[in-house]
Parts: sequence; structure tokens; C-alpha cells
Amino acid sequence: MFIQSIDILPQQNAPFSAIVTAEVTRILVDGSTQSNWNRRTVARDSAGRIFQERRLLQPNGDKVMTPVTQLEYYDPLRHEFFACRPEAKICYQHPYSAPETMRLMPAGPLPDGRGSVKREELGRKLIEAVDVIGSREITTINAGVFGNEKSEPIVKEFWYSPRLGINIITKRFDPRNGTQNFVLSNINMNEPDPKIFEVPEGYRVVKMNGQ
Repeated sequence: MFIQSIDILPQQNAPFSAIVTAEVTRILVDGSTQSNWNRRTVARDSAGRIFQERRLLQPNGDKVMTPVTQLEYYDPLRHEFFACRPEAKICYQHPYSAPETMRLMPAGPLPDGRGSVKREELGRKLIEAVDVIGSREITTINAGVFGNEKSEPIVKEFWYSPRLGINIITKRFDPRNGTQNFVLSNINMNEPDPKIFEVPEGYRVVKMNGQ
């Protein structure tokens, strides 16, 4: 199952650190559901450097920190990305070209008559003292596109912080898979400790893509 978590762009002068809680609920063959969670640390400094943990999902992952599978370090100034695997103490170094903006699917008809996309504005509110703007994207898939007998909606809801340039809350529902919810908490907009953006000592670095 593909899981697209929050997108963090290398925006300058917008430092923060936070905990991302992910809840993924799958629809099983018998119609029942199964939910798994994780909680992980993310951070960005004023230079736009980004740190992210990747952790396993499991049924009690909202209450405990599950094992780390990867540590990620993005440096837009040096154009480097390091993916570090704690179990092997190896960091894979890649070239990094930072995306400038997050792309949204345009509203209106989908190609080949597959359905349509519409958007709704949900207003503004505060989440942990952060001003956010809400929106909802509804993609209606016409009957027969993926074996569905009737039209089915794919619903995405976002609560976006203009100051931080990220979604504080992201919710997705797809009738083919289930729901994916991502929420930032413990948001701290002070400058993070610089050490969090440094590749850990004692790891072997392997350069990729012919570097």
C-alpha cells in the first residue's frame, strides 16, 4: 500500500520541529478495517535543511515510537540527500534538486472521461497556535474505471500553514484502499538543534548515481 506522508519543502527562514502522527486504515477483503500508526520526528532549519525519521507502522504505533527504518537529510544548498539505514549503519548519498512548489491536480474533468475534480474552501483556524487554511479536494471516479459499479469519491482534506509552507493536517480517503491521516503536533517554531541535520557519526557513506 502506497503511503504519501506530508511534503516538506526546503523553505528558508521558516524553521520548525514537530512530531508527525500517521494513521493508516485499510479496507480488508471481508469489508472490515485494520488500522496502524506511527509517530516520527521532522525538522527544518532557517537555511532550508530538512531532517525526517521514517518508522514502522504498527497497531500501537500512536502510543510508542516504533523502530526507525531510515534517517533522511536534505541539504538544498549543497544539493545533497542522505538516506541512512540504522540497522546497517550505511548512508546512501544522492544528488538533490529541491522542488519549488507542491502541485495540485487542476479542478475540472479528468482525462478520458474518468471523472472530475472539485475543490472546497474550509476557512481558517488555529492549530497549536499556528494559523492554517483548510481545503478539500474531491475526485469523483466514474463507474467502471477501476471495476466500480457506481461513481466513487476520493476525498482529500488539507489544513495548510502559509507561514511554514506545509500541511499541518492531511486526510485522505480512497474507496480502493481506505484512509490515511497525518497530523503534526508538538510544533516548535524555534531554530532546531543544528546537530539534528548532521549525518550520524560511524556510518559508512556510499555515493550513488556515479558521484
